[in-house]
Amino acid sequence: GVLYIFVCHKYFHGYVQSVKGRLTGFYLSLIVLICLITLGAAGIVNSFLDEYLDFSIMKKARKLL
Repeated sequence: GVLYIFVCHKYFHGYVQSVKGRLTGFYLSLIVLICLITLGAAGIVNSFLDEYLDFSIMKKARKLL
């Protein structure tokens, strides 16, 4: 979340300066948002698997290590 705020700040300052300055912040914010959405979805899926199917991914991962 903090990284997203930093990237938005960078995008805003790039937006004020020039078109090329916008692109760096835009692409970085896109990458951060995709990561946040993916991790959020993985957390929701993990929660449903653990709650309703009694399948814990963390317990399986610990057994492998």
